[in-house]
Amino acid sequence: MANKKSGSSGKQGRASASRPPTSRQQQAQPQSGSARRTLERLSAPALVTLHNLPRWLIPVALATILFLGLILSGDWRFLGALLLVVVGLFVSWLTALSWPILTPSSRFIRVLVGVALFGLAILKALGRW
Repeated sequence: MANKKSGSSGKQGRASASRPPTSRQQQAQPQSGSARRTLERLSAPALVTLHNLPRWLIPVALATILFLGLILSGDWRFLGALLLVVVGLFVSWLTALSWPILTPSSRFIRVLVGVALFGLAILKALGRW
């Protein structure tokens, strides 16, 4: 009962929120412009919604959409291209949000994945893949 009165049992999870920012966070803050702040502000509700979903749902949904986008062909190729664009937009959005704290190699890989998804979508829409 002494723990409940002092509040020490419930505040351990919140202790990390009061820690000073890391060097990466400090580097990211001065570089944020008005467009970046706007993106972060507009993305906040969607991020909260995604955070409240079950952990497994987003990767499973993205994998399913990607798989369908890759296998749809023939008369359904435009739907496949659209699904690839959806995955590309999601990856690009997350890349833009995390850009300030990414290392150069992580930036390169994420941009490469986004470009590859959009390139595959174009090839699929044209019927060449």
